[in-house]
Amino acid sequence: MRFDVALHVLRLYKSRSQAVAAIEDRRALLNGRPVKPSHAVRLGDWITMSRPGGASTVEILELPSRSLSRSQARGLVRAVRAC
Repeated sequence: MRFDVALHVLRLYKSRSQAVAAIEDRRALLNGRPVKPSHAVRLGDWITMSRPGGASTVEILELPSRSLSRSQARGLVRAVRAC
C-alpha cells in the first residue's frame, strides 16, 4: 500500500491530500526517513508525524483491505512514543 494512502486509511490524516502535503513537507516520515508519497509501506513500519503539539510515532500492525471507521483503524496501529 502507498504511504499516502496508508496515512489516510489508517485515519492518521483526514484526507489523502493532507497526507501528501505532510509527506512533502517532511512532517510525516516512514521509519525515520523522508520518502515519496508512493513509497510502499509494510507491516512493522514506523510512521513519525510532527504536529504543532509535538511528534508521535506509531507502528503499523495491520494494513486494511477496505475502508474502516476511525475506531477500527486505530486498532491497526500501536503508539510507540509521543514527544
